[in-house]
Formats: sequence, structure tokens, C-alpha cells
Amino acid sequence: MRQTVLYIIIYIAVVLPLSASGQKGDGMHRYNTHELTIGETNFVDTIPIVFAGNQVYIPVYINGERHLFNLDTGSSQGVAYIGTNTGYSAPLGNINSRDANGLTDTIPIVEYPELRLGTPSGLSLRGYKASLLPRHGHHFIYDGIIGFDLFNKGLQAKIDVKRKRLILTDRKNYFNDEPGFEIKYKLQRWTPYLSIRTFLTHDEPTLFDTGATDIFVMNKTHFDIERKKDPRVPALVEETTYGQNVLGSYGAEKRGLIFFLKFPSLPWGNFTFTNVHSYTTQGDSKVGAAILSYGTFVINPKRKRIKFWSYTGGNNLEINNHIDDVSYMEQDSKTVVASIRHTSEYYKDGFREGDIVVSVDDKPIRTLDEFNAIKFEKGKSYKFILLDTRGFNKEITVNIPKND
Repeated sequence: MRQTVLYIIIYIAVVLPLSASGQKGDGMHRYNTHELTIGETNFVDTIPIVFAGNQVYIPVYINGERHLFNLDTGSSQGVAYIGTNTGYSAPLGNINSRDANGLTDTIPIVEYPELRLGTPSGLSLRGYKASLLPRHGHHFIYDGIIGFDLFNKGLQAKIDVKRKRLILTDRKNYFNDEPGFEIKYKLQRWTPYLSIRTFLTHDEPTLFDTGATDIFVMNKTHFDIERKKDPRVPALVEETTYGQNVLGSYGAEKRGLIFFLKFPSLPWGNFTFTNVHSYTTQGDSKVGAAILSYGTFVINPKRKRIKFWSYTGGNNLEINNHIDDVSYMEQDSKTVVASIRHTSEYYKDGFREGDIVVSVDDKPIRTLDEFNAIKFEKGKSYKFILLDTRGFNKEITVNIPKND
């Protein structure tokens, strides 16, 4: 059984402002792209990007200082993290927000100073609003988020991670001659939802979410409905286990049954991704940023279309990705095994859901950040001390295959 490097696969929630139910003067902020001002017109701007850990980062300059912001199409607007040196304003009001697990909270809204994208003299964004959130430890690589409001403002974009660039333009027909396969999206909570035919007769509403790191995950409730209706659907199940795979801004998803799936095909318009491995989640179904590794994406908000063109050309592409055997989350400042595949070598060696990682190679692990900072190397062995749910320590040696 294949054994993978231990990755942190806790997915950070998208922040999705909901319509405020109160009236004007109630202190609630209303979603409004008109408050955002683009510093140029009739422009085409090529912005360098960083693609790491299946996430897109944009260099953003604030008062001449360079920061990295995550490009998150699953977030309807920006995010500012408490305590970062990004010059955000005092709160302007509050907004109702929904995270990746469907949990809601009321959070403050702030405004960034002028943002320059890519370079100190790059495209200017003024009046950019953001939800103000505590900074999760695993967000240490970036200082904020740019959300889908950048495109709802009317800007078209081409994301090309192979060439490490994001092309933005306000020219209406600029990308018309780009090759590719289009799929229409609908705005829900100001974010783009696609219709993906996961089964023979089922079209799944799927968030195009570059803030998630997967290729595709599916809402468990929808999967349960379909597997009861169509006797062919259970054949997609590779394995089941219990656990928690997703951490949102307001907490982890509830512990529950997780299905590990293999889709023979997932269509993108007239294009087909084949042999896509996935799993179920309690939140919305998502196409995540890992899919950006396979081709370019053009976002056209005027026509509400997203166009994909494979780096290898053609109208189909085999993915055959692997879902990690172990996921971790932080509970009470401890690194905890959130879920584990029972067919994995980790499970055979003694890893169990709920185990706390005490140390790795005699180095104490006090937080998830410390665990995440370990660079597990192929071909090496690592000694884990785990504290099980009964309160007993166990020592397990993990071998990382050279060919993993």
C-alpha cells in the first residue's frame, strides 16, 4: 500500500458574506463591488504569481512593502488577518459570514490602503474591503486574501501557473481567441458555482475555489442521495472511514463518515478529466487550486464563463491523483490525527484517529505549525511518539518511500 509524505491537509474556509438582514444604520456592511476602484482603464497587466502547495499567491505592495496575498475565488471578498502589518483600517461595520463547513459568524469589515499588484508600481486597487479574521498558523506564508470580488468588479483574468503569471484586463473581448473549453458559472453568495456531472444523471453544484488545495471534493449529503438513487454509484467508493477532514474559519467539520471516491470521468464542458480521486466533505463540493497544475484558466465575469485549456492539449486528461492517507488538525493547541485511511501503511503501523503527535525524532511537537514546519524527506525514516485516546504513548517508525 502506498504511503505518502505526511502533509497538512486542513483546508481553510472560504469567507462568504451573506445578505445582511438588518436595515441601514444597523452596523452591517453590505457587499458592494462599487466601493472598489481600479487605478487604470483599458489595460492589460501581467502580474507575476507564486504557485506553492497548490495555492496561488500574488505579490501585493502596500506603502512600498511587499506582501503575499492568496488568490481565493471561493471567497467573495478579501480577508485581512489580525496583527499583520498590512495597514488595514479600523472596523467599518460587521458582516455575516459563512465558512467552508457551513458555520456562520458575524465578523468586522476593514479597508486596505492602496494595493499594488505584482510590483510597487503595478495595478492599483483602492478601497478594497476585507473581512477581519484571526490568522491561522498554517497561513504564515501569506498576509491576506484577494477574493472573487476582483472579478465581480468586471476584470477578466487568465491564470497560468506554468508560466507563473496572472493576466488581468478590463478589455471586453481580450481573451475571446484563447483556446479552451468553457463552462458556465452562477454566482451564489457572490462566488462562482459550476455544474459538474459527477454521475450519469446528476449535475453537482460545485464551487470553483482556488482557496482549496484539492482537485475535487464532493458534498457528502449530495453523494448519499445519489448513491441511494443509482445502484451504480457505490462502485465509485474506494474506502470509507470516520473522521474530520476540513477545518473552517469557525471550527472543524463534525466527525462523520468519509467516503474516498474515484470518478472515472469529470467533465469540464466538452473536456473530460479522467480517473479523479476524491473524498466527501460536509461543506460544499469544490474544484480546488490543484487543478490549476493541469492547464490555464480564463475567468470571464461578463459572460459568467470559466475556460480551461490543458497544457498538453486535447480534450481529455488523466489525473490519477492520490488522496493523502492521514490528515491532521489542531485541537487545544495539539496536533491530532483527524482522519486516517484504514488501508494505509500508517494505520497498519498503529496510527489511529484521535492520536496526538507528541514528538517526531525526539523533537517535541507543541503546535500544528511546528509539525507543518517539518520537511519529511523521501527515503528517510521518522520516529513518531503518539499519545492515544486512552492516554498511553506509542512509538511508531514511519518510512517515507523514495518513489512516493
